[in-house]
Amino acid sequence: MEILSTALGYVMNFCYKLLHDYGLAIILFTLISKIVLLPVSIWVQKNSIKMVKMQPDINRILIKHYGDKDEIAEEQSKLYKKEKYNPLASLIPLIIQIILLLGVVAVIKDGINEGVANMKFCGYDLTWITTKQWGLSIITPIIAGVSAWLLCVAQNASNVLQAEQSKLNKYGMMIFSVGLSLYLGCFVYAGVALYWTASNIFAILQLYLLNWAINPKNYVDYEALEETKKELAEIEALGTKKGKRNKEDIKREKADYKKVFLCC
Repeated sequence: MEILSTALGYVMNFCYKLLHDYGLAIILFTLISKIVLLPVSIWVQKNSIKMVKMQPDINRILIKHYGDKDEIAEEQSKLYKKEKYNPLASLIPLIIQIILLLGVVAVIKDGINEGVANMKFCGYDLTWITTKQWGLSIITPIIAGVSAWLLCVAQNASNVLQAEQSKLNKYGMMIFSVGLSLYLGCFVYAGVALYWTASNIFAILQLYLLNWAINPKNYVDYEALEETKKELAEIEALGTKKGKRNKEDIKREKADYKKVFLCC
């Protein structure tokens, strides 16, 4: 981590010498980090599109082998290998973001301890920590939380993979992200919260730029996706009506549905 914070420190110092404003330096630093990591973001975008593109096939596997978890897992694994899909790819940006955040905390802390920069930004002191200062510093976690909320809204609507998640997953992640941003915003330097906020705003812009450059609609058969969703929902509904049929009846109906599906 010391090596990382030293490297990030050089970049931050360059930004500060260029702009002579630590707040603007943090924003420029954030932009530079997004540009450097753009190849990773492009890879994640393509990987996410690949996942949604495969979803109709995955739904067909779930229908064909309904209730057979081992067979479903085996068929999905084969499909992933065939399409060269990595399920863990979506975690990479999160890991990088956490590492960068820790590095930024160290860089800003060093800047404060060494007194090498003016830590004022638009009249706001970037050395403030809300739980120590209170008063005007309460703006720090609020802004961080709002930026996290805006990012979640954008992702739920336009992120190719997240848009296909259930409402529980979408809003569960939103609550977690906003809550985490509010909580951390109370305990970190305002400069770190500024980095977090700028990172969220740039992530929104990047999301729409990537959707424009690599449009999911050019790769995903959304009509087939909706059809298989409905078919899967129908077969799942057979097992949700409790107290009206015994287990053998339910199994028989599921088997009949699978035969119809296979014939088609």
